[in-house]
Amino acid sequence: MTARVLELRIHGVNNTPPDAMLALPDHAVEQFRGDRFGSFWRPKPDKLAELPPDHAGRVPADVRREAYSWGGMARSTPGVPGSGVPSVLANALGRVGWALLLPFGLANVAYWARKLPDGSFTGARRMVWWNAGRGAASTRLFGLGLTVLLVLAVCEVAIDVVAIQCSLPDVTCKRVPEFLDVLGNPARHVRVLAASAVPLVLLLGLLALTSLSRSRYESAAARVEPEPRDGVMLSRKSMWEGSPRIRRLSRLHISAGCCVVVLVTSTSLWQHGFFLVMTVLAGAVLAVVMARVVVTTADCPDVPTREKGGLWSWLLMVSAVVLLVAHGFGLYVAEPGFDAPLWLTSWGPPVVVVALLGSVMAAWSWRRNDAKGPLVLLALFVAFMVATYWFSLAWVGAVVFGGALAWRARPLAGDEWQAWRGAGPGVLLGLSLLSSVMLSSVLVLTFRGWVGTGLAVPSFYSWFAAAFACALVPLILLVLAQAFVLLSRLITPAVLDAQADALVVRVRHVVAVTHRAENVAGVLSLLGVLSLLLTTYLTFAAPSWASWWGVGWVVDKGDWVTGLAGVAVVGSFVGAGMLTNRRPLGLVWDLMCFLPRTAHPFAPPCYAERAVPEIADRSREFLDESPDHRVVLSAHSLGAVLAVAALYALPAGYLKRMRLLTYGVQLRPYFGRIFPELLGPAVLGTPSVRAGAMFSRDPWGRVAGAAPEGGLSALLGKSWLNLWRRTDYLGFPVHGWAANSVDRRADEKGGGEDTVETHGGYHLCAAYRDAFAELVSIDLNQSPDRERAGGGNLERS
Repeated sequence: MTARVLELRIHGVNNTPPDAMLALPDHAVEQFRGDRFGSFWRPKPDKLAELPPDHAGRVPADVRREAYSWGGMARSTPGVPGSGVPSVLANALGRVGWALLLPFGLANVAYWARKLPDGSFTGARRMVWWNAGRGAASTRLFGLGLTVLLVLAVCEVAIDVVAIQCSLPDVTCKRVPEFLDVLGNPARHVRVLAASAVPLVLLLGLLALTSLSRSRYESAAARVEPEPRDGVMLSRKSMWEGSPRIRRLSRLHISAGCCVVVLVTSTSLWQHGFFLVMTVLAGAVLAVVMARVVVTTADCPDVPTREKGGLWSWLLMVSAVVLLVAHGFGLYVAEPGFDAPLWLTSWGPPVVVVALLGSVMAAWSWRRNDAKGPLVLLALFVAFMVATYWFSLAWVGAVVFGGALAWRARPLAGDEWQAWRGAGPGVLLGLSLLSSVMLSSVLVLTFRGWVGTGLAVPSFYSWFAAAFACALVPLILLVLAQAFVLLSRLITPAVLDAQADALVVRVRHVVAVTHRAENVAGVLSLLGVLSLLLTTYLTFAAPSWASWWGVGWVVDKGDWVTGLAGVAVVGSFVGAGMLTNRRPLGLVWDLMCFLPRTAHPFAPPCYAERAVPEIADRSREFLDESPDHRVVLSAHSLGAVLAVAALYALPAGYLKRMRLLTYGVQLRPYFGRIFPELLGPAVLGTPSVRAGAMFSRDPWGRVAGAAPEGGLSALLGKSWLNLWRRTDYLGFPVHGWAANSVDRRADEKGGGEDTVETHGGYHLCAAYRDAFAELVSIDLNQSPDRERAGGGNLERS
């Protein structure tokens, strides 16, 4: 019998292998399309015949079951083949590079969390930076600031510490990089010249790391263009075509990095006429780069434009490289002494961080789309904070204008339906800045202790270590409070949602703690902002109480705390890659990789730019074979986001023959709240929902909002079913916890009395078989009086 239904299974964050998705042994499946990054798999017909009748892997005669594996694009790390020391070292450095991309990825997520344009413009209309949506230019400038911050930290280590301080007579450096030994203990200016290449090599390495992955899967395009829908960003072709704009933005960031390297050394030599000219020229090019980042904001997938900005980016990059070469030649000829620490590596980071902090606080109110006031408040906040270096009472002005930014972000009526009460962009930018400064501090402080003794590094990094350690105290107390409440509920299990045996209820309570992730992330971001505010104040103002004994003790211990936190982040990337060749952080990493890169060119590449067109094309291909064909997209966890995007990437005429079966998904309480315009209630057609309560027994025991009339739910109607469990730490209903026509409860008990199902195994349970039969029976049962769940002419899979 010819199959009339394609069941296309799409895995989620756990990167379930194809054989497990198809419920078959690994020798019973075969790849028929794709590569190791993205591929389609199917059962081998001869192996299916060997299975017993009740085996979960058996496929009905009317069904063609396939699995789409996209995890190689998001979770696999391209590496150097071989098992020798060079290949192991190269792969380890590559994974350290992936860790450095974390702040850039979070900044990119913040771009998509802001209030996006409504799409009321036409494709021919020329969009410019001032009408590209609130926060678009600021987020891109924020990303450029992260690049500058990283380059300054590397310059501090390579140029200031190794090249200059380690050559001073009263400093002992036990571990000096080998390249300086190759040069034969050169003069100090030659050491500076050689060390200046290190930050550029790092930037080029990050560019190569992301470009290598991008070239493998970020250039696919759907063979059938979608039909744009008003207010639905996922239906725009520009969403999945990011390579040209990323190449232009990459050149701007490389240009900025070259300028910063020139400024690091030339600002300390401004008395020399040549280096004064270099300082002015490099500063001018950097200012133009910043202007181009702002002006080309319209070159984004949410605001497509026909404007071509490639020439500007090429001119700026060539100019920056010429300046760098000329500066290096000047260093070699002039032979400057470099008898003191570099000025810019000491004061550049706190100034950049203050500016980025102002952007974070302004971003708290971006989603309200209010007037341009935050730009003025931001400038005044930065000015007063930096002015504390000369006038100690200037901190009062910083508090006033920083408080004004915070006041503008106060929650308003209706904000409870958005993540962090509408402050999502600011929360995510705060996490991005916190992780960036933490990684920079770990690099500088750890390298100082590893290289030798008697070395001095900017006080900014030590102050941050102390402030971050203090900020962790309330977070630890919050975690302990959650643990205490959980323990009390586990000792005497209290019924949660419905009566069940004690083991299931205990698991429900444990899972309920993980459902409070939004609250914890918000607290961490706020504490990070407070710690950075304290850091910059201590750096600029240097108050007398900062020299007290207790403060010094905290500074000493803070180095350890920050070092352990940074080593944990970097070590998780390196360790996970060594053991499994996968990147860690699960849902967080996959979330960053799903969104097209706009805020930062070094953010993790977007796997959806290949996965979404491939899923849409495979569905269209099967439907084109016959008008009687139907496709059931069976999507688990984050795979449901790909499935939703693929449905909107199809022309409208195909949707009536598409079915959607989701399970273990985060569409409504996470994606819908963080990205309201991208995956919110108006797009999905699902009721709005509040965040999970922090300490209540049932975090979701709250009244839901009203469901909109349109959206995907209205387009699909009865053709969308969703499975969920209370014991799933990442799975939620899409319409609500009360009984409804879309959400179905899956079994919480596994095969044994001591087994409780959590986030996996949905496709093996009876609820899945019932839901699948119900979906295919909508059209294959020609009699309209047949009930949805009962009498399909397909045997249950």
